[in-house]
Amino acid sequence: MFAWPGLGRLLIDSIAMRDYPVLMGIFLMISISVAVANLCTDLVYSLLDPRIKYA
Repeated sequence: MFAWPGLGRLLIDSIAMRDYPVLMGIFLMISISVAVANLCTDLVYSLLDPRIKYA
């Protein structure tokens, strides 16, 4: 997350200034990114291993 240009600094500054709407937006973006990464991992894992079956 801190490798994204400016996002890590924005997070730190928002914590220091208690800018809650910006913090919620950043956390929402991070949460959605994690959920999409987990979904992609599950889909690729099911393609690579034929023993995995999703009902």
